[in-house]
Amino acid sequence: MVKKKAILEKLLNIIPGFHGYKKKEYIREDDKLIREYMVRILTDAIRDLEEAIAYLAEYDFNTAERFDSVLRELRLITDKIRWAEHGYAPHYNIVKIQEEDLDKIREVDAGLVDDVEKLREFIASLKNDTMLGNPVRDKIRDALQLINSIKKRFLEREKIVRGWISAGEEK
Repeated sequence: MVKKKAILEKLLNIIPGFHGYKKKEYIREDDKLIREYMVRILTDAIRDLEEAIAYLAEYDFNTAERFDSVLRELRLITDKIRWAEHGYAPHYNIVKIQEEDLDKIREVDAGLVDDVEKLREFIASLKNDTMLGNPVRDKIRDALQLINSIKKRFLEREKIVRGWISAGEEK
């Protein structure tokens, strides 16, 4: 069955215009997989932050309340990434995404993945600190900075996908 599919794909790639269509479908699928990966990491971070807040509430309720606002921000950016527009516009769409734009989206997504992984590591460390009863009040600002970095990169991605800027333009 796999061999038949490979032969069919080779034949379809010969058809004029189909190769470009198929390539764009692969790009769309890659985009979806990258966003799903980021959402999984952020979901883990949300779970760890919820647990950290629970531990923190036992010995520093005021800081736990402040981290609750961090948790809201984290949930918000996770949902934005989960429901983001695809990095590919269909043929009939008004906004056309060019090859350079797709490359720029991939570059921004790579930065997003790095930022998301940094946040995940930070929150895992925060959870460990709260389990040990260590003070973590001074880490609120760091958590918000990491989330804001993700928001900034995500906004850049949205601008490219929506056609507000192209890859050659400055932000």
